[in-house]
Amino acid sequence: MSKLHELALAAGIDPSYTSFRGKPVTASDAAIVAGLAALGVEVDAAAPASIDAQLVALERARWAVCVPPVIVGWGSPMGSATIVVPFAVPAANDATWDVTITTETGETITATGTLFTLPADGHAHPGGVVHCLRRATIQDLPLGYHAVAWRCGDATGKAFAICAPTQGFGGPGQGARRWGVFAPVYGLATAASGEAGDLATLRTMFDQVGARGGAYVATLPILAADPTSAHFSPYSPVSRLFWNEMYLDLSSLAGAAAMPAVHAPPTTSTLIDYPAQYAWRRAAFDPIAARLAGDPGAAATLDAWAVANDVYDYATFRALGEQHGTGWRDWPAAHRDGVPHVDTRAQALALGAEPARLDAHVIAQCFMQRQLEELVDDRADQVALYLDLPVGVSCDAYEVWRDRDQFLISLAAGAPPDALFLGGQNWGLPPLSPVAQRRDDYRYFIRCVRHHMKVAGMLRVDHVMGLFRLYCVPEGRPATDGVYLRYEADELMAILMLESSRNQCAVVGEDLGTVPDYVRPAMARHGMFRLHVGQWSFPSKLGDAPGPSPAEAVASLNTHDTATMAGWWGGADLDDACSLGLISPEQEVVERKARERDRAALLAFAARTPALAELGELERAMVAATADLAAGPAEVVLVALDDLALEAVPHNVPGTTSERPNWHHRVAGWTIALTDQAAPAARAAVDAVVAARRR
Repeated sequence: MSKLHELALAAGIDPSYTSFRGKPVTASDAAIVAGLAALGVEVDAAAPASIDAQLVALERARWAVCVPPVIVGWGSPMGSATIVVPFAVPAANDATWDVTITTETGETITATGTLFTLPADGHAHPGGVVHCLRRATIQDLPLGYHAVAWRCGDATGKAFAICAPTQGFGGPGQGARRWGVFAPVYGLATAASGEAGDLATLRTMFDQVGARGGAYVATLPILAADPTSAHFSPYSPVSRLFWNEMYLDLSSLAGAAAMPAVHAPPTTSTLIDYPAQYAWRRAAFDPIAARLAGDPGAAATLDAWAVANDVYDYATFRALGEQHGTGWRDWPAAHRDGVPHVDTRAQALALGAEPARLDAHVIAQCFMQRQLEELVDDRADQVALYLDLPVGVSCDAYEVWRDRDQFLISLAAGAPPDALFLGGQNWGLPPLSPVAQRRDDYRYFIRCVRHHMKVAGMLRVDHVMGLFRLYCVPEGRPATDGVYLRYEADELMAILMLESSRNQCAVVGEDLGTVPDYVRPAMARHGMFRLHVGQWSFPSKLGDAPGPSPAEAVASLNTHDTATMAGWWGGADLDDACSLGLISPEQEVVERKARERDRAALLAFAARTPALAELGELERAMVAATADLAAGPAEVVLVALDDLALEAVPHNVPGTTSERPNWHHRVAGWTIALTDQAAPAARAAVDAVVAARRR
């Protein structure tokens, strides 16, 4: 191993990894140096002396921290937890130590002793002096987030303890076999909602799923977004702490404010024009917001809610953005840098936020939260919301403006080349700093998880590998030349499990792509569902059946990043790969022949069900594949509305932005997809799922 690679590992960077083909891949020296610089480790790859100096400095810095900033303790959901406090000390030191833990409820628990009575391990020689870790075990702690004050000899400090159940709520094996529908909210458009769906149309979807005995409505992230961007992506939000006001049920809100009914403008477009959709909805919403803000009683209630939920700071950010008409990086310095946190309406106005804009964003967040809570509370015993937590936020996001030190803005999260996209991916999302998160007691991550779990019955963690390590592309480097940034997975998992248990929300890890060997065992240990994509297990030989799904999976025929069933059948994904230059003409010939073989094998499998004979080939294949998935071992099965509608265009082609109209497609005929008025294939598929899941 080279000294540069040794330094990268010591700093928390994996300079090499195993590709999806099982081959070793090593980042360039330039990418490694850029990754180190993002972490504050400046080094010259051509100067061995500078690398040696940084290695020595990192080792000394590590052992200079007597107790780490975060400590995890595991326990049972209804019981207590045990933590181990590691003291990093010279091996010859036999000082006294004491620990005081203040729990969430204010209770104090103390422990004390001498170092030599503690077991020692992890010996090292920083500065030529033998050091070791002495570990103090403290038992019977309540679950929760606790403050730790410690003393070791003359050294004192504080730490953050996360005491969590080993497994969260509703994991694999804890529930019945159940099913749901995948339906992006934006795709659920009606004449009343305009070009995109909203929470009113989502309520209709809930009603239809509940009427057929389904358990979930799964959707893509519905987080705050840039309303002026034509290249909208739910995975590049402007906040993971607040909702997208474009999805407000305006008709319900207008009625509550005693305002005239809201009418969407007619449209002939087959794609969603997000800026236009947002513009008419804001024009309809702003008078409603003004009416509510002008009512003293309503205004007082809204103000109390905004203060209690720390909304004024975000509303100020959005108001200033509308006033300046640009992203925060182009604002005047007074609004861009070092802005004090805004806790009240008066502070927001003093900073220069226009009252009407400020009130509009406070009211939008209040009613988005209220409408979501009403939606899930009304159906708590029937249908749950399955939400999606994206990896991060865009560079123009509220969180990056407010807490810049939490993000590594010279890097961009992404994914290495894999079967989904051979060119690698740069998502343009600044990764969170592993060091800064720990120093801040993970306040931001806890808020993100809590925000979603307040309304979700199941939460999908996008790119779950990012809890362990995240592929990061340095600025100016191609997506194929990134480095892996390591995170403290135990600490992040503990937060997920604790919040899952408290909010009674099951957790799903999106484990597709390049998955290290240690990820899925950790998911299983903590009771997380994994994903299974049926499309990747279709039979390839006549007489074969599709491959079975794992019992601990949420299974679906496809995902928002893959071809739909109709797209797969027609080779739309191969067309994309060719036009984007991802496969050579020779590879195309091989892939298309393989697809012909797979189609024939799937049709032969469908022929085992004579009742499907009257359907077309694609319809037979879709129904047979859906029925087989529903009858399989997976505890949860999701059916995509796009497949029921035989929609050939995917929601997203990974690695593209303007090249493809990603996230802009509505789902045709969705209002009848689960009813007796549905097309024969859709009706047959849903009937098969309902029957199989009942068994």
